[in-house]
Amino acid sequence: MTKLTVKILIGVLLSYVFLVSSCYKKKGIISSFSSSLSEAELLILTYPDSALSLLENLNPNNEDISLKARYALLLTQAEDKNYILHTDDSLINMAVSYYDSVRNVEQAVKAHYYLGRVWQDMQNEAAAVNEYFIALHWAEQSGKNEMLCLLYGNLGQIYFQQDLLAKADSLFMLSESIAIQKNDSFNLCMGLVARGNIYLRKKEYSNSMESFERALAIARNMHNANALEIVFNSMAAFYASIDYPEKTIEYTQKGLLYKTDSLDSARLYLLEGTALVQLASYDSAKISVSKSLSTNNLSTKAAAYLLLADIEKRQGSLNKALSFHDMYIECLDSMDVMETRTRSAISKGDRLLYTERYQRLLSSYQFYIYGLLLFLLLLIIYWVNKRYRYYNKIHALTLKKDSLECQLKAFSVMLEDLRKKEQELKLLQEFVGTAEEDKAKLYCLTNQVNTLKKENQDFFMKLLEGTKSYKLLLHLVQEKKENYKYRESFSEKDWNLLLQDINYFSNGFVDRLKLRMPLLSKNDVRFCCLFKIGISYVDMALVFDRTLDAMYKKRNAILLNKLSNMSISSSFEELIDSI
Repeated sequence: MTKLTVKILIGVLLSYVFLVSSCYKKKGIISSFSSSLSEAELLILTYPDSALSLLENLNPNNEDISLKARYALLLTQAEDKNYILHTDDSLINMAVSYYDSVRNVEQAVKAHYYLGRVWQDMQNEAAAVNEYFIALHWAEQSGKNEMLCLLYGNLGQIYFQQDLLAKADSLFMLSESIAIQKNDSFNLCMGLVARGNIYLRKKEYSNSMESFERALAIARNMHNANALEIVFNSMAAFYASIDYPEKTIEYTQKGLLYKTDSLDSARLYLLEGTALVQLASYDSAKISVSKSLSTNNLSTKAAAYLLLADIEKRQGSLNKALSFHDMYIECLDSMDVMETRTRSAISKGDRLLYTERYQRLLSSYQFYIYGLLLFLLLLIIYWVNKRYRYYNKIHALTLKKDSLECQLKAFSVMLEDLRKKEQELKLLQEFVGTAEEDKAKLYCLTNQVNTLKKENQDFFMKLLEGTKSYKLLLHLVQEKKENYKYRESFSEKDWNLLLQDINYFSNGFVDRLKLRMPLLSKNDVRFCCLFKIGISYVDMALVFDRTLDAMYKKRNAILLNKLSNMSISSSFEELIDSI
């Protein structure tokens, strides 16, 4: 091996050792930075001041983008927890951009929420509303209750400032219910204060004070300075609204003992100044009101300028009063612009949120909805089909009714003709009785009588053939002819209906039969009626379930036994024809 080769190998080994040591060193630095962030994340909820101190001592400039984003989110969160007023959005925007790009929903919700908090501190409520709605969209999908509680509370506060009390109250109720579920005393306290402020705006004083007292008990139990300051602020506003300046000053001074939040402190100074004006302590009032101008909140500054203008006017300083009044108008103008933008953002956010909720609802229950729609479709098809069949049935019944009415008219005409024939037959029979001596004339009249009898019988049968009872009788005979095992028989109801039809269309044949031969039994009457309508003895045997011989015997029995006291005709046919 040459010296050159040895040198090359030594150089490669040294480079490898250097690279490995550098990587381990860098990995150790990254590991140290990441562990510091994890430690700050653990401290931030219970000891936010310690977490802020730890984060401020870290330098993220040389770190990976993911660690920079995590650092930016934690630092913004720590500042918010320590009630430090946000003045720049560049830091949190780094976290928003990163977590949106990697689709980390949990961290993206936090990032958008804290960007909204930054915009709120910078008096850009329209932008804050947009960020809150974005965060709310993701939070509702992921079900992160702790973030939902914060989002509902902050959105509710903006709705309250825009005088949208009903929507604000519904959001505060949601926030309060989540706080109760999570046993979150601070957010429960904030929810009670917020709802108490709504009651106060509605002048429901008893409900308002009840909410404030419950919130005060929770804040004292927590020993949380910020919560106590917020509660005292609202209680001072309560007494200011009912013109009780002494109590107003008492609670403003209690709140000012803490001074954890610059905005809450400014409002307390303003309430104190308002109470002092009511007590005519104008100089002290000016001092307190001037302190409230340190905030960047436009509504607080507008109220402060208006109150200072009133104080200067009462003290006779008209120029100063006009100056303060001009500042008040400027604040109002700026507030009007902001309010327009905020309401527009709220309206847009509401529409998007409700659309997304509707889509999620459809997505969650799509199978149930499809099933319901299918069921409704089948129900509609069934209903349409049923209605179609019903209308067809009605149409068929209408046609049948019209047909029956036509038949009835035809039957009425035929019945009338039948009765006329009977009258003619009766007259001819009487005339035959008077013309017995003239054999030729008698023969002619007898033929006319027989012709009329046949026409009469034909009319009678034509009418009877259209009846249900006659058709049922023929059907029974046919079935028994085709199947000797057929055991159905003519029921009592069917017999009664048949005899009624025969009696009606024959102009009282059954009644005349019973009157002329009162000794006839029920079956004898039925036998005579069947003979009257042309049923053969063979078919009669089938109807009565008897033999043919039995039918002949019944005929003879009627002729011999039932007419003992009456003149007997030469045949059964003549007997029936004579009735």
